[in-house]
Amino acid sequence: MQDYILSPIKLSIFVQYMNYLKKLFGRQEDVNIPEMELGRYSDSYKEEEKYEFWDKAIMLFESKEYLNAFENFLEYLQNDKDNLSYTRNQDVIDFELYQGSKKIVGTANKEKVKATARIAKTSDMNIGFMRKLIEQNFNLKYSKYSLDEEDNITLTFTSYMLDGSPYKLYYALKELSVNADKQDDILLEEFDSLTPVNTGHIRNVSADQKKVKYDYLQKELSILTKNLTEGKLDPLKYPGGISYLILSVIYKLDFLIHPEGATMEGFEKIHKAYFLKDGKSADRRNHDMLKKLRKIQERTEEQFNAELYGVKSTFGITAPTSHERVKELIDDEISNIDWYIQNNYATVAQAIPSYIVGYCLFNYAIPLPVKKLFILYYQIFENDYFIKLGYPIEYWQKLQLNKSKIKSAIFTIENGVKEEFPNFKPDVKKLVFSTPAHFGKSFMLMTRDLDVKKIKKKQI
Repeated sequence: MQDYILSPIKLSIFVQYMNYLKKLFGRQEDVNIPEMELGRYSDSYKEEEKYEFWDKAIMLFESKEYLNAFENFLEYLQNDKDNLSYTRNQDVIDFELYQGSKKIVGTANKEKVKATARIAKTSDMNIGFMRKLIEQNFNLKYSKYSLDEEDNITLTFTSYMLDGSPYKLYYALKELSVNADKQDDILLEEFDSLTPVNTGHIRNVSADQKKVKYDYLQKELSILTKNLTEGKLDPLKYPGGISYLILSVIYKLDFLIHPEGATMEGFEKIHKAYFLKDGKSADRRNHDMLKKLRKIQERTEEQFNAELYGVKSTFGITAPTSHERVKELIDDEISNIDWYIQNNYATVAQAIPSYIVGYCLFNYAIPLPVKKLFILYYQIFENDYFIKLGYPIEYWQKLQLNKSKIKSAIFTIENGVKEEFPNFKPDVKKLVFSTPAHFGKSFMLMTRDLDVKKIKKKQI
């Protein structure tokens, strides 16, 4: 496992699997598929038409038609989830965009552009949060924290239009939006003097779904702890196996539960604790990760539930990458599975493919067909969790993997993307169903050899 830069995506399972479900359950209208937040949003899966707005924004900016360029830039940022709106009145554009729990409000004219996000309202000048925000200002390139006239903590970006190229605007608004979204939950939990603002757009998650997610979190962390303390794997002799177990679980929980605030930050800290080049031994890094895991496990159900809500997003957290990077990661890790299988450490052997899936989804915006396959992988191995959330898809039959349903799901993914990815043809003959570990390895090898070429989109 190597160090790569840490870079939510809202996914409708209804769209991806409706044909498959029709095949399984008959008429489409009889199948009720819930909508659910999975993983970190990425803006790397835009329609081709959106890149035309980007090209036009560049051209207009170079022609010094700054306001027209800005309007096309906003069109580029819009997605199909009502994440952004704007109005133009002659030489003024007023706009609003959403990033998670935060609303960003801005205005632009021929001279300047300004965008502001209100983070929280304060009832006193607490030295703790003020110091924290001052420290964070040093790490920000485009935006700064301040207090407005109504004692709201705000994050603000301003620029002259002649200096506001689409590239600069993208990274500046992304910095503002992502930091505002992340800090509100963290600050509100840490400081009692702060109250939330501008959260009317947040969608509630049902109490039943929250219960399923909280129980799933606690169950997975309890199983992990038991495997580490009572399992036969010696943590001093095999620290790499322990790391696989920990990281595969935190990546899985981050993607499937999709928490905000302190729990999400806790997962990020565990990831960083492992990959930080600080000279610590592997065993010491595992110890540090476990300490952070226990802090997540000790959070109350009320605290955890406050971090579960539906959101809209404009900017992605994960960085786009090619299938070559996925192949490299598979090649780096796949050979380790055999040793753990041969030495009867089946739990670790099964954790390695899960680690590969989780690492990719946690850090990258991987090609869409591969992303769909990796989501299917989670659906297979976390089948009980998905069923509790209302997905009538059973990939196990009498404790055995259901070959026909798994293959059918893969064919459905292939058919769903064939217009954009004509050479994407998963070879299901490569799948080995004898044990979960062997299946996981064969699934990775099948994924590794895929051709996911398509007409390239322009990337920022």
